[in-house]
Amino acid sequence: MKNDRRRVTLAFALVGASTGMTACGGANDEAVVEEGDATTQGFRWRRRWNSHGTTTAAPTASPTTAPTASPTLAPTSSPTPAPTAAPTASPTSAPTAAPTAAPTPAPTAAPTPAPTAAPTSAPTAAPTAAPTAAPAPVDNEAYRSTKKTLFVDARTSTATRRGDGTYYEVPPKAITGAPAAAYELGKVGPSYSSVEHSAQWLWTNPGGDWINQSGTAQATSSPHFTFAANAVTSGSSTYTTSITAGVQAAFARGKWNAYIVKCVGSTRALATPRNTTLSAPRVNVNYADGTVGALACTACVQLMPGTSYTQTGGSADAPINASVALEFEMPAKAVSSATLAISVTQHTSGAATINGYLANPPVNTAPVTLGVAANYTADAGLKNDPSILFAQRYEDGTTLGDYIIQNFSSIDVWNLSYWDPELFGTGAANTAKLPTAHQGVPIAGTHKWFYKQNTGGTISLVNSGYTGDGFQPVAPGLGALRIVIPKESAGDGGSVGYGGSTGADLWALFPKSVAGNLDETYVRFKIRFAVQPKLLADTKAYRTESGATATYAIREGKWGVGTHHWTFFGGNNNVGGENIGHTNRLGFRVHPSDVGLMGVQSYVHSWDMVKYDMPFGQMGGLGAGFYPNKWYTVEIRKKLNTWNSTGAVGTSPSDGVMEIWIDGRLAARHTNWKYRDGKLDYTGATPLSMGKLVPFRQMGDMGLLLNLYNGGVKGADEDTVMFFAQVACGTKYIGPPR
Repeated sequence: MKNDRRRVTLAFALVGASTGMTACGGANDEAVVEEGDATTQGFRWRRRWNSHGTTTAAPTASPTTAPTASPTLAPTSSPTPAPTAAPTASPTSAPTAAPTAAPTPAPTAAPTPAPTAAPTSAPTAAPTAAPTAAPAPVDNEAYRSTKKTLFVDARTSTATRRGDGTYYEVPPKAITGAPAAAYELGKVGPSYSSVEHSAQWLWTNPGGDWINQSGTAQATSSPHFTFAANAVTSGSSTYTTSITAGVQAAFARGKWNAYIVKCVGSTRALATPRNTTLSAPRVNVNYADGTVGALACTACVQLMPGTSYTQTGGSADAPINASVALEFEMPAKAVSSATLAISVTQHTSGAATINGYLANPPVNTAPVTLGVAANYTADAGLKNDPSILFAQRYEDGTTLGDYIIQNFSSIDVWNLSYWDPELFGTGAANTAKLPTAHQGVPIAGTHKWFYKQNTGGTISLVNSGYTGDGFQPVAPGLGALRIVIPKESAGDGGSVGYGGSTGADLWALFPKSVAGNLDETYVRFKIRFAVQPKLLADTKAYRTESGATATYAIREGKWGVGTHHWTFFGGNNNVGGENIGHTNRLGFRVHPSDVGLMGVQSYVHSWDMVKYDMPFGQMGGLGAGFYPNKWYTVEIRKKLNTWNSTGAVGTSPSDGVMEIWIDGRLAARHTNWKYRDGKLDYTGATPLSMGKLVPFRQMGDMGLLLNLYNGGVKGADEDTVMFFAQVACGTKYIGPPR
């Protein structure tokens, strides 16, 4: 179901350059919507409207510095260095011409000062001791930081070109027709500052973290491979050298046959798999069982200093300036010896030695933290815990009506006359109205959602026996809410109009005794993405209207469960904070399989309060990617800032906090939030005379929202299916289900 597509006042907003996230529209008829990206698929300028007719230009704030990452993963073994074979040079028949120098990097924005420390108060402990049962085995393919492959690079078969700056992009398809936008690659993959730039998963040491053969961090002695690259004085040459120590160490630790490549002496470059005249880097292996094999190169990306872009999908050469991220397939079994064959370009008369060290990025090793849910098997009885405000389990044998009120198709929550006037000081208490009830139907405290907007059959309840969409239950006897964000239907290059596609727009309200007074909440849910990434070549490009720029119609938008104080006057899409309202929504992007390791990326859609988005994955990569058909437990702590309820806007401190746990491990901590600021203004900023919902009480959280939406502006060319299970909200840390 589409949003109201009214034309509204034009303003511009710049997406935070360091996050690469897309600021997208919301799913309600009072939302701020935005025009499709006219350049590079959502990473740069966007046009933005405020549907109430006011201009809302966003400042070009930079993201806050990521918190210090957890300790680095110690190498699982330190094999004895194997003797390095003397490199053999194989000059090409004719030296290749030196490549044209890359364009001068665009100036990098000054970094934002580091955030203030999060409050020292930890989540309140569960009332009784947590069970001592052994934790479930870790699915190493569920997390970006535990997958066998570390670095993202674009598929060799995907055509790329140099973009407007120091990045590369996938050009639009010819079938789309002009005008059409490219798909920018400059915000994904490894960079000089980051293991994964889009997640702000930072290196401890810019240019790459590594260990040598002895397991010593950043030591330049005893590299895992080394050779003198001096066979010619110009052009290119191919070299072979032992990489046994590296491949054996990668096999021993079970992941990441990945290297940080450095050059000592004169400059050199590595021929990438995109080089059409030289062979791609490869590793030939002799396995311990007497068989042989070859390990293909999966990434060869320059870690370029002085730019905010990555070199993902780069050209035929990767200059070793300051370093190169080089990775190969993992060996399938124990290796007795391995030989690297690699072509080097950009030779000069100066001598150079090329060294490779096993990559060793910081990894989140935080322990699993249990909470209130540890006292309840599979959440049975959790809703009766005194700290719990809302809980749903989706048991077999129940119906959708047990979880979503079916008495009315939707409630116009913006209509002030539907709300208890005592909340606003305009009349006596009336518990027949919201949040307590509506048209004689109980609302608050029922542990049920209601339709803020009816999306027309996009939400269903499936039981534990459901087999579609790759579904598996979280526990025996428990099903899930299945939500579909519908696709747009048009031909490649066709027009689909403004508005995007909505899968869910549900609200639940807290009891009147606490609604608007809650300063700290915890929301926990299990999520399963039933999506399969696909190539950009198989993705359509849509326009909002005839003649508009067509952009790749990938799946991206809003998702998740969050608390809110959303009013008619603000709370979403760059219209929030101060004394008008606030929400707590997440964003998602299903990256194309051209950069398949990315999976489904999630981020905090924080444009409303801080004017930029903040990705998951900052703390050692945990949450940097979600992958299809796997259950994840997400928990969000939201602590509102201190509110000066009698002062002007600008007098309240920015001491709000948001923390995110993935499967019970702290994955992100964001500080310096200001959800509310300035006294309530019922005659100016939020006039009661309009008859629309205004902020009330302490501007604390009033309830929950479940908002799934593909946009900002237009939908995707394929349905997006998500499953939600074991949803809960309370005033204490809840933790993973037991």
